[in-house]
Amino acid sequence: MRLRGRYLPLAAVVSGFLALLPAVASSETSPTIDAVNGSAYTHYWSPTQVSVGTGGTVSIRNSTAVLHGVEWIGPLKPECSSGVPVGTTPAASGKEWSGTCTFAQFGTYTFYCTVHGPEMTGAITVSAAGTTTTTTVTTPTTTGPPAPGESPSGSPLLSGPSFASSQRGGAVRGSLAISGAGAGDRLEVDVFAKGAALGRGGRPARVRVGRLVRGSVSPGEVALLVRLDTAARRALKRHRRLALVVRMTLTPLHGNPTSVTRTVVAHA
Repeated sequence: MRLRGRYLPLAAVVSGFLALLPAVASSETSPTIDAVNGSAYTHYWSPTQVSVGTGGTVSIRNSTAVLHGVEWIGPLKPECSSGVPVGTTPAASGKEWSGTCTFAQFGTYTFYCTVHGPEMTGAITVSAAGTTTTTTVTTPTTTGPPAPGESPSGSPLLSGPSFASSQRGGAVRGSLAISGAGAGDRLEVDVFAKGAALGRGGRPARVRVGRLVRGSVSPGEVALLVRLDTAARRALKRHRRLALVVRMTLTPLHGNPTSVTRTVVAHA
């Protein structure tokens, strides 16, 4: 390199170039996922999917006055800062929070809202090479329900969910058939009730009142029994009936979850 008729040593040129690298790296911003509250009590993450490289960071925030939290589904879990309420129950939630999560392993990380469950799903794909951050903006759309026993993609991973529409007692009983393609996946059965029915004034609109998780399922018919929590049993005793939504979710090691939903009315 020549400066005013003189040549700078190569080492000085390289040293000056390397000094610029931290500034360039710091200019790369991580993607941000926001909690959004739509009309008619609908809730979703925006965007619903983002992609980062191994070791990348994603900002997750809830800038609203509605309770939201983060529950990681599956074996892959990132390291999140204290600003992100992470857990498996609605208690792990908050209003107007923000934080970051760092992803050390490649793969697909799926998460739900701890309050609104699978209806509020997001996914973060971590590539094995590179650290360049890209964001895939996905706008949630309303589609018709899948055919009975089929996933939204049409693959019968979950088939033959059988739940009596009217049941008695403090537990929900049913069965579900797992195809060979779904063998080894994680099965989660969540039972939800309206917040108003539990005496919470309608907020949140839907509360999880029962949960069953099986880390690795075998193909064939699976018997299900999900016990209602204390709040739901009290509401059932008080009202003599309680409308419930049962959502069954099958999550592979890598990939997106498949869900089917059934409605049940519990009677005291």
